This record gives sequence, C-alpha cells and structure tokens, in this order.
Amino acid sequence: MTRKELMRIMPKNGDDLLAAERIVQMGYPAVGPVMRDMVRWMRVAESPVADVFAAFFGRLGEPAIQEISEGLMRDNCWLRHKIFTRVLPNWSPEAVGQLVNVFSALATAPPDSYDNDLRSVAVLMKYRLADTQWLKGWIEFKKERLTLRSTLLNQIEEELRNI
Repeated sequence: MTRKELMRIMPKNGDDLLAAERIVQMGYPAVGPVMRDMVRWMRVAESPVADVFAAFFGRLGEPAIQEISEGLMRDNCWLRHKIFTRVLPNWSPEAVGQLVNVFSALATAPPDSYDNDLRSVAVLMKYRLADTQWLKGWIEFKKERLTLRSTLLNQIEEELRNI
C-alpha cells in the first residue's frame, strides 16, 4: 500500500484502538511508509494507540532505528520517555548501540520532566556505549545542577507558604 492509502486507515484519535491494531497487524515492511506517523502517535499520553504502537516498535527493533532516532530527537519529553521505557528495553544490545550518538546528545541535554537525560546516561552506561570518565563527569555535573535546582524549589516553596 502507498503512504496515502495507509494514512486513510491510520487511527483517527488516541482511542482508535481498532485502527492501530489493524495497522500493526499489517507488519513491517508494509507499514514502512507510515512508521514516522506511528512514532508521532506515541507522544500522546494515556493513549491506547500510543501503547499499541510502542509495543510494535519494541518488537520490531532494528528496522525502526531511523524513526525511533528521530522520535528521540523530537521536542516532546513524553515521546522520549515512552521510547526509553516501552520500546528500547525490548531491543537487542546491537540495535540500541546504533543510537549511541542520539543517547550522547540527550545525555548532555537539559533535564526534562521525565528525566530523559538521565535515562540516556543509564543506557550509555548499561550497554557500555560511552567512556566511563565522560559519564562520571556528566553525572557529577547533573548532580550539582539537581542540588541547586532543589535548593531553588525549596526557596520557592518557602515563599509560597509565606503568602
């Protein structure tokens, strides 16, 4: 099927489980033209469609490297979190290792609401994809920032109590 034909049967909303399952049942490589769209669907929190697609990419592994790489680099912390927690744990070490440059970039990024910077460091460490001293340096830097951030949060909380 063409991308246009596949897009007609893609889910209409985050609860369109039947459409998501129908797409997934087509399998790879049939869904290749809409895999980027499937990754984008994973950015929707509390969505059955996002869960079905995450499970699909978790099983698929290596053929999805490009799309998952792009998903990790998108400016959506929930999408990155979903990839780290639902997709990558099911991949082989060889497939995960192909994303080393993405993990290195995310490891040095500012923290987000779902700690994806630290999840990147953890993946780099788990699979021995980065120099240990480099990882230790980033962990130390992030601990210092976290301490300062915690102090600031405590100050704000104290000021709110005094209002």
